[in-house]
Amino acid sequence: MMSFYILKSVVDDEDYLAEKVNVSEKGMHKLSISGVSLKDKELKIELKKNKGNVRNVISNLYGIPIISELISDVLLSNCPNEIELFEVKIDMKIESKFYFLNILDNVDAIDFEKSIYVEIMPETKVLSEITKLVLNNSKVQSRHIFRLKHFRDEIVVSEDLKNRLEDLKISEYKFIPIEDFEYKAGRLNRY
Repeated sequence: MMSFYILKSVVDDEDYLAEKVNVSEKGMHKLSISGVSLKDKELKIELKKNKGNVRNVISNLYGIPIISELISDVLLSNCPNEIELFEVKIDMKIESKFYFLNILDNVDAIDFEKSIYVEIMPETKVLSEITKLVLNNSKVQSRHIFRLKHFRDEIVVSEDLKNRLEDLKISEYKFIPIEDFEYKAGRLNRY
């Protein structure tokens, strides 16, 4: 049985935050969290100059995953058919290329019989809280990276991909085992 982890970005106070983001396609974020391919769009993303250290993950007001070439190389070698990468222009001097990461799979993989959760309204599967998350491995299959249907921003990675990312020895990611993940709508997780 494969193990999976919720991928969380770790942002320090001194890190660069892209407060001004120009995106050529309005509605792009909604499409990206739905697992829709954006290859047919003329997508251009530009981050404006701001203070802070540019590391391998760039936090931004859109909440879209922006990653360095170092991370993108690992993703391309481990799960090239599960992602799309779009170069991001950053209006400041930097050492690496950066990419918007579009994850192509939004999987309905929650095992609702084994998970413990609260729905906003009964029988809707719109979750306001989850205290135990269990995945249906038959729906996940051999994916290495995907989003979970019923969640907006959570990114799930396989143990194999987690190990490859940990090999980079970067501190921008934290990996939360699926069985330890907790969610409450409108409130930040304890991680």
